[in-house]
Amino acid sequence: MPIYAMLFTMQCARSMYIVLVSWFALQIGGDIASVGKVLICWQLLAFTVGPFIGPLIDRSRRRTVFVTGELVHGAGVGLLALIVWSCSPGRTPISVLYATACFVSIGSLLSYPSSQALLQQAGARFLTRTVSLGIFSSQVGNIAGAAAGGLCLALSGLASSFAVCAVFSFMAAALAGLLIEEDHASPVQYSPHMQHLMGGLFETVRNPHLRVAGCGLLLAYASAHASNALLVGFARHELKLSPDLYGWLAAMYSGGGLIGSITLTLLSGFAQERILVAVGTILLAAATAALSTSQTMAQALCWQGLIGLSFMMVRAGSDVTILKTVSTGMVGRVRSNIEAAIGVVAIGVYLLPTLASGVPARHIFLGLACVFACGSGAILRMQWSVTMQRIDP
Repeated sequence: MPIYAMLFTMQCARSMYIVLVSWFALQIGGDIASVGKVLICWQLLAFTVGPFIGPLIDRSRRRTVFVTGELVHGAGVGLLALIVWSCSPGRTPISVLYATACFVSIGSLLSYPSSQALLQQAGARFLTRTVSLGIFSSQVGNIAGAAAGGLCLALSGLASSFAVCAVFSFMAAALAGLLIEEDHASPVQYSPHMQHLMGGLFETVRNPHLRVAGCGLLLAYASAHASNALLVGFARHELKLSPDLYGWLAAMYSGGGLIGSITLTLLSGFAQERILVAVGTILLAAATAALSTSQTMAQALCWQGLIGLSFMMVRAGSDVTILKTVSTGMVGRVRSNIEAAIGVVAIGVYLLPTLASGVPARHIFLGLACVFACGSGAILRMQWSVTMQRIDP
């Protein structure tokens, strides 16, 4: 139970921060490209620094790394709250958002891979059910955080909202202290740091199951980052929504994932990872295309929820595949390598509003749906190749 509570509060902090900083960046910069320029900080660090953090996680106590990451995340958000309170939102330079986003991102790079390692240890015997319940807790946290972000913006202003967001990170760090685990890194034969890093990279690239799972996560998180970068402009400029309604629309992404995680938890003994990834990627492309046609809040809520459901299916199938395939002593490096690849894709997504200046958000969503459809076809082909390799001796 402590690990599920930990994941809940961690995701509350993440989703609330994204809602707040997206609205703040749009308010300061005046266009949706400003949102992507702030959110891209995390992706740049994931690509450049993330792979070097993986070996550190595998050689360290995972609980200690997680707590450190959450404290760094909370401190960064709290610092932004203090600056906004002292300068007032209208006078806060956007460079402050860039600087604090980088600081906050370091915390996330420490927290997320170590949380996956802790989840693997906790659910070694019932991995599918444990991952499903972990995603369920995260999705509830996403909904609560996104909704809280919108409500706090409407009721108390930016400074107070960022302060509440920081408290969630500190709560996650405190809950991690309640975990009962063998608080030691898995035994890893000593080797130079670079050799340790390259071993994780080769394992990620060469293993066909990890390639399929990694590509699935690339598509799923490309969709999530597209929602972060484009949804605020879509909601404000095209659907004419207020901040609190935007918060609920952002939360609906996790609402669909919540429904999916409950269903998967009940069917954990029957659901196969490869089917979840295949069906989820097809549904992701279709739902994204449908979202681009939305004209009302109700339509956007429906399709946003379906996108969230497909994200959850792909993520659950991919996460279970990774945790079943990878040893405990390798999981930090593999997850960090995949996060780095996700960072590269996300950089492209966050740059889309800048590169396609003047193009409506709905048209960008439609273009991404076409990309997701092509990616889904590639994943289906890779799965077929793996199946044929098993049949053909």
